[in-house]
Amino acid sequence: MKNKYLKSDLLPFVKWLVVFMTLFFYLQIEGRFNLYFMEQWQLFLNDWAYVGSTLWQPGGVVQLVSGFLIQFFVYPFCGAFIFALILTLIGFFIASVFAKLASGFRLYVFALLPVVSLLFLQHSVNYQLAGTIAFLLFSVGLNYYFKIHTLKGRLLFDSCVSLMLYLLAGPVATLFIVCVLLIELFKHFRSSYLFLIPGVIVYLSANLSLRLGVSGDIKQLLLPHGYFEYSQNELMVYQTWIFMLALLSLALLLHWVKIVKRSVWQTGLVLQFIVVIGYAFYCPSFMIDTRNELFKELEHYIGLEDWDMVLKRSQNKGTNNYLCQNCRNLALAEKGELAEKLFEYPQAGIQNITINWDKTIYVSALLSDVYFSMGHIAMSQRMAFEAGGNENGNNYNPRMLKRLVQTNLVYGHYRVAEKYIVLLEKSLYYRKWARLQRKFLNNDSAIEADSLLAAKRRCLFPEKSISGNDGINVDLKYIIEHNPSHQASIQYLSAMYLLLKDIHSFRELVEYYYETPALPYLPKAFQECMMLFTSSDPEIIDYYNISDEVVQRYQTFRTIKTDEVVQEYQNILNHKTDKKATYWHYLLCYTENN
Repeated sequence: MKNKYLKSDLLPFVKWLVVFMTLFFYLQIEGRFNLYFMEQWQLFLNDWAYVGSTLWQPGGVVQLVSGFLIQFFVYPFCGAFIFALILTLIGFFIASVFAKLASGFRLYVFALLPVVSLLFLQHSVNYQLAGTIAFLLFSVGLNYYFKIHTLKGRLLFDSCVSLMLYLLAGPVATLFIVCVLLIELFKHFRSSYLFLIPGVIVYLSANLSLRLGVSGDIKQLLLPHGYFEYSQNELMVYQTWIFMLALLSLALLLHWVKIVKRSVWQTGLVLQFIVVIGYAFYCPSFMIDTRNELFKELEHYIGLEDWDMVLKRSQNKGTNNYLCQNCRNLALAEKGELAEKLFEYPQAGIQNITINWDKTIYVSALLSDVYFSMGHIAMSQRMAFEAGGNENGNNYNPRMLKRLVQTNLVYGHYRVAEKYIVLLEKSLYYRKWARLQRKFLNNDSAIEADSLLAAKRRCLFPEKSISGNDGINVDLKYIIEHNPSHQASIQYLSAMYLLLKDIHSFRELVEYYYETPALPYLPKAFQECMMLFTSSDPEIIDYYNISDEVVQRYQTFRTIKTDEVVQEYQNILNHKTDKKATYWHYLLCYTENN
């Protein structure tokens, strides 16, 4: 008998442990790069000015709590553990609410629908973890509401908790008010009108917030839009709240059924599993953009400077994914292989090298990496500032702060560099790196002794035209003149000419710099282009030291009919052949309308 009771007590714990472990393994296997990505776009600072400015806002507490927790996502397994625990607690408390209303029907599986919704919603780059933590507070408050049985007590509790939720967690207070009102309508219809009072209190508080300039939009204060950085699909915004209200209504309808046959609740349990599992499999198809997930992974490896993994994960990806192509070509440049292997990968115009700036923080961060690799320090610094090196909604991007430290050290702007060092020193994970940078402040000799900073400093020059106004190609020419040993500069410039099919400019560049420190030899892609001019002149082929392999392949290429070349190139792009593409394929087959 004792064992029977022991098993009965342990069963709920085992159920929720299974839920936690399922969420943990999913997040660690499928969602870890999303967690790393979240950490990169919200930096928690141990600073009263930062804390105070956040607390001033409705929902500021959950913003701080989410920021505090997210800083641990940088550590392996920590993000999956923390997020899985939050989601499991939400499921537990929602299931507890349903158990109080319709215990006979065992609706605890349906309690996982909001959990699954929040799980996949977090993959949106616009959604904040604060919204999920706010939902946890809401579920706790709703549980305690059932412990109060008097009308005055419930009304007082509803009013106080609604206001507290608004101040601490923001818009989720509205959901709490509506849920309590639904419960009162079903269980205490005659007095239910009194529970409009908490709604009036929160609405007046939101209007006061507007007058104080906390927010310029009532939706941001009272509706789930407040947990999104930018505008989002309305269905995604309201999805979790809709689930909660629909399931609560179902539980209230079933509340009046006092006796439930075993076969009925067992059948209901099977249906619940079918619905939840079906939704879990269907949800990613419309809530997760696989291209964004790939970019999150690539950005993680870029931050680690693991260029081999960037190349591996970006291989065989479509040419229309410009973010992916930029990451791959960045990796080639950092490995010194951009000019050698450029056309061994599918290319689709100049945007494969430098994607058009759309003023989003994500593209800005990528462009900062690309320009830094080029040696274009001014543009790298500007993009880092746009990407979150400046304060963006009380959030900083730590990697872009590090970039601003580096670029200002390169320029010798030591006071500005120190400002960003101080910011990073207020963080938990990045303070060690920041303290190490102090040795460079007001110390030109230390910078000259550092391989990275010294190389980038030699890319600077006194001309004021290095601003991008005259075109990146002009700026790169200046950089090559002042620092010919910075191979990435000439490789990027040449790659741009090749992708633009500007063969005249490419030829001039090669003829001017060949056998100089900037271009001591011709890489493979350069040889392929130069064959267009030298194929009939053995002396020039010898002068440029073009390999026999390239010469023979070009002679074979010239004998192939145009339609066969196009088909061969399509087969290469679609991975139907082991052959490698060449510049001649690109020149003949690629058009802007591809």
